[in-house]
Amino acid sequence: MDNETKKMFEMLMGKLDTISESQKNMETRQDEIFSVVKAIEHSNTTNKAEIDNITYKIAHTEGTINKIGNVINESRAVK
Repeated sequence: MDNETKKMFEMLMGKLDTISESQKNMETRQDEIFSVVKAIEHSNTTNKAEIDNITYKIAHTEGTINKIGNVINESRAVK
């Protein structure tokens, strides 16, 4: 191998090392982004469950208030 070919080969190997390192950095970043997305997804699921629970409690409270209102109206009608 002549000197010029050897230098070109070394230069190409250096560039491949740089590309390999960049790919490792991108994989690490992708893993971090995936973790953040999974955390957001879990948070959204938890919030949805809490909203559903609050909606149920409000409907139950509304039913109780309506029942009390009906009892009051019936007692007024009897008088």
